[in-house]
Amino acid sequence: MPLMVRRTLDGAVRDWIVEDPDEKLAWRAQLPGASGYDQAAHVLRILSAGGAEGLALLPLAMPTSWMVNSRATSHAFQRWRAGLAHEAWATLLARLGPMTSLDDWLALGADERGEVERALGVLATGRDGASLCAVTKVLALLRPQLVPLMDDAAIAFALGTIAMPETADDPRATAASFAPMLDWFATAVRDAEDALVEIAVRHGQAVLDAPQVLDRLLWIESWGHRLRT
Repeated sequence: MPLMVRRTLDGAVRDWIVEDPDEKLAWRAQLPGASGYDQAAHVLRILSAGGAEGLALLPLAMPTSWMVNSRATSHAFQRWRAGLAHEAWATLLARLGPMTSLDDWLALGADERGEVERALGVLATGRDGASLCAVTKVLALLRPQLVPLMDDAAIAFALGTIAMPETADDPRATAASFAPMLDWFATAVRDAEDALVEIAVRHGQAVLDAPQVLDRLLWIESWGHRLRT
């Protein structure tokens, strides 16, 4: 059964059919890094549900992001654990932590959204691979019910606000792309939630929720399809 989402293409909002979502997720689950990332995300979810704080889990989540090709280096991770960067992570995790659904994000006011963007700007400096993409590959481990992996290809596919990249190794999207992308993602999950839940139930290789299913399929549709043979 296909899955339909809406994306912006050539300046117009268009319906996009995701054909064979189950088969595509099964293919992705064969990729060592992707499958390990999904399993780690579930373990971190269990630890969080048991009372572990996001900041305490941050040193585990940062290197785990390498499993989905984060370009942030260990030097970037070291800076993220101290000073203003550590405070920025505290702000992000606190602001996004209480949200139990993506509708909570859509209801967030301008002041709170500005706080999130400023915190992201502190982290996504571009130095040593510390991009918005790299931040979200960590954040999606600690807030999997909310945050997708914001590769440039995913943003270009969904919003059309940046050019489709020629390589996945040099992400350029800035903190300003976070809120519009999360708005799109939240709406897309809400509109297709029943279908996404059914796909998640059928996916036996990892425990995923509806937002994670859409996120993984978005990667395949926007970039991962280039790797399939």
